[in-house]
Amino acid sequence: MNSIRDNKDFYKTALSLALPIAFQNLLVSCGSLIDTSMVMALGNVATSAVGLAGRFAFLLNVVAFGFCSGSATLISQFWGAGEHKNIKRTFGLALFSSLVVAFLFGLLFYSFPSALMKIFTDEAEVIAVGAVYLKYYAFATVFVMFSQVGCAALRAVERVSVPLISSLVSVCVNIFFNYCLIGGNFGFPRLEMKGAAIATAIGAFVQALVVFMFVFLGNSPIKGKIKDYFGQSRAFVYKFVRIGAPVLFNETVWAVGTNVYLAVIARQGVENHSAYTVYDTFQQLFFVFFVGMCNAAAIMIGKRIGEGDREGGYDCAKRFLFLTPVVAVFIGILMLLLRMPILNLLPVETEGTRQIAATLLIGYACWLPVKMIPYTAICGVFRAGGDTKTGFLIDFLSLYLVGIPTVVILGFFTEIPFPLLVLLMYISEDIPKMAMCARHFFSRKWIIELSDRSTSAIEEK
Repeated sequence: MNSIRDNKDFYKTALSLALPIAFQNLLVSCGSLIDTSMVMALGNVATSAVGLAGRFAFLLNVVAFGFCSGSATLISQFWGAGEHKNIKRTFGLALFSSLVVAFLFGLLFYSFPSALMKIFTDEAEVIAVGAVYLKYYAFATVFVMFSQVGCAALRAVERVSVPLISSLVSVCVNIFFNYCLIGGNFGFPRLEMKGAAIATAIGAFVQALVVFMFVFLGNSPIKGKIKDYFGQSRAFVYKFVRIGAPVLFNETVWAVGTNVYLAVIARQGVENHSAYTVYDTFQQLFFVFFVGMCNAAAIMIGKRIGEGDREGGYDCAKRFLFLTPVVAVFIGILMLLLRMPILNLLPVETEGTRQIAATLLIGYACWLPVKMIPYTAICGVFRAGGDTKTGFLIDFLSLYLVGIPTVVILGFFTEIPFPLLVLLMYISEDIPKMAMCARHFFSRKWIIELSDRSTSAIEEK
């Protein structure tokens, strides 16, 4: 009976956390799909350009996720241990350092947009169009970072509805201004790519404003006075860096590596890359379910370990790792069933682009149950357990020693079909990653208690 009750409690809690987070990310992905469809109407060059420029926005988001995941590792354990002062200190440190990084990103995007675009392509028209988008997107960077860090902290203390609300408002605002500014509707000027970037910046500002209101004006465990966010001792800063730095390096190294992938993909022709942009936007609609599951795992595992229940944290992790491939099978089937109905709704310029995107989705859907296991293990389990270093090593070794060399050799020195190139990109990276994750998980070395109660005190309370 206790086992049945425990199972019910587990699934009830997991669903209450995972579904709002998944729905939040689904909103963002739907907004991105609608944005992309509006840009598609401008042709393959615009679609390719926004896809390449979007890789720098993706890099910013990945770095933001590094700050978020590192700080959430600490906050979730502090939440389980009831250490509210340390929650605020962690949030303050994460927010200040991340905003500095976001400002530098914005400065880089605004000052050198064409040079950045040339990293991925040598096609002059694509470079010119993408540079316009990147220059105006620079104004969104600080707002994007603030929202990401604020939402991550709120999720770590189980306030999952706030990120959902802020994303809903932001997506609606973004879609409205995209419609107005890309095509020149409702009396607005027709700005095309410039309009798409401006709309994104406006949506990011609105989301940041909503998050600010909930964090600093609402009633949450994160709310405090200014001194509460900056009362860190040297020992606390050291702990934050020790836990957060590997995550930040992990996400940055992974993002740079995936951008190397894209540099190879972008040189396989405009039609192939345009198809990849459509496919990538489409698959994000389904990836959101795993984002929700991964975040739920991190919150539940971190809280239990913070409470001192190491065995409970391990058991919780096992359940999530078992659920991941099961859910992935159903999501993969759903992707296969919906790929053509959704692709047929998009204003893709050529039928060849649509068919390539459909083929890419078939390969991704079939590989999904394998691909998501390392994702849940590294981002959900190991980090929540307090081990942020091993995930970095696993990602680095599998990506840079296996994945990237495979894609570079196949992409530049063979005539391999494009869909097979993309599939082998995933397979070559994920197989060694999954093997290393499995070994580390069963060793239990990833379970590290971080609260003041379980280690030497961070500072006097």
